[in-house]
Amino acid sequence: MHNDRINTMKGFTDYEDYDGLGLAELIKKREVSAEEVLDAALSRIDARNGTLNAVVHRMDDAARRQIASPLPDSPLAGVPTLIKDLLADVAGEPTRNGCRLFDGYRASVDVELIRRYRAAGLVFAGKSATPELGLYPFTESEVYGATRNPWDPTRTPGGSSGGAGAAVAAGIVPFAHGGDGGGSIRIPASNCGLFGLKPSRGRSPIGPKLAEVWQGMVVEHAISRSVRDSAALLDAMGGAADGDAYSCPPPSLPFLEQLATPPAPLRIAVGFAPPLGGALHPDCRRAVEHTARLLEGLGHHVVEASPKLPSAETFNRAMLTIVAGELALRVRNSETIVGRAARHTDFEAGTWAMARYGERLSAGQFAWARDFLFDIGRRMAAFHRDYDVVLCPVLNRPPAKIGELGVTPLENAMSRALIGVLGQDWTLSLSNLIESNSLKVLHYIGWTVHANMSGQPAMSVPLYWSDENLPIGSQLIGRYGEDGLLLQLAAQLEAAQPWARRRPSLQP
Repeated sequence: MHNDRINTMKGFTDYEDYDGLGLAELIKKREVSAEEVLDAALSRIDARNGTLNAVVHRMDDAARRQIASPLPDSPLAGVPTLIKDLLADVAGEPTRNGCRLFDGYRASVDVELIRRYRAAGLVFAGKSATPELGLYPFTESEVYGATRNPWDPTRTPGGSSGGAGAAVAAGIVPFAHGGDGGGSIRIPASNCGLFGLKPSRGRSPIGPKLAEVWQGMVVEHAISRSVRDSAALLDAMGGAADGDAYSCPPPSLPFLEQLATPPAPLRIAVGFAPPLGGALHPDCRRAVEHTARLLEGLGHHVVEASPKLPSAETFNRAMLTIVAGELALRVRNSETIVGRAARHTDFEAGTWAMARYGERLSAGQFAWARDFLFDIGRRMAAFHRDYDVVLCPVLNRPPAKIGELGVTPLENAMSRALIGVLGQDWTLSLSNLIESNSLKVLHYIGWTVHANMSGQPAMSVPLYWSDENLPIGSQLIGRYGEDGLLLQLAAQLEAAQPWARRRPSLQP
């Protein structure tokens, strides 16, 4: 079977020349079959995943059953994709969430987003890698191992949608599902030379099991090669579901149709001081400066200005409080989810310590953190009275080396022994290890979290490569609900400086 797929890959050599809409059009015109397109995707998993470790669960048989049924009349019908192995249950398939707690768990029903993807005719070829419970901006879980960047396998594709980014950059699929709670779509898009939009809060469905994730910071969508695929997927997603905590006003026109109209000249604020702290690498500054010049050449008015935001330390305290509190809730609910009480051995040592940290937080601290999110939304809304869009980096640095950002083996062993085996949670109040490691991660990220807190749409566009041939994205943030405007601007940038043909060197 492996050799057959490699032969199929050679027979359909132009598979990677098409985005998702292009492949669907070929299928609709019967120039290729859905089976040939699926075989092309599966052959690339065979050939390239051994190096990248981007796909952690194959769904070949289920995918073939999908294409055996008549395809719907949809712009993306028959296109193979990958589903992030986090939250997004696909009926009959495992959802491991990068975590030992979920070993043996199989979903009984599709979550609402997957139901809508299925109705749109997307074909699920497999599940993509994520760090444990989506907690980190790199994808290196104990369950799956490290996922590698196709541009340089010694570097991370980012996280938490790292498998999605690596797979799309490697040409395995034209787009892949992802989720973004602190940059988890935009970071892999930046690191992998792809387009990644985090939609407005309430634009994507969360249900039926949950009403919100991370107090509304998490929004699901996709990483893609083309802007138009992202727009078509946003149309297919269809907005919030019944029972979701948030909903966003629907667009006046389908997002895909909006791309036909370029945006009017915009007032764009550009900033270079990282709101989450840390130091901005010169290459990341150069990437944004390049994008600013391109925008000015397109007729937009770019001025240096930044919103007034709290300190990085305050951001860290709020983010850590929300994430640790939600993690503690997941441990409490483990019997409902997997049918047994969670143990420290079900998690990486750092995850368990963070969950115990969450149990030690007070209700007042959690309420403060939630109010902090609302305050960021108010501050950003006030800033956008004067500026249509904010331009800034995605990250403070180019893609990090594998293993560079995690805790040290000594820290991991001490946490496992003290917090896990001995259960000495009280020691968490004597050490600032969790806070300092969290701040270290924020100093690497630098730029993404405040858009999750405010609920605004934000995107990474691939317009710059360093002298080392590493992609570095630029981030553009819009007013809440103005996803269409960001997509129009992205399409304008894509037309001015096409990026789809710039690919990493992959063999075979």
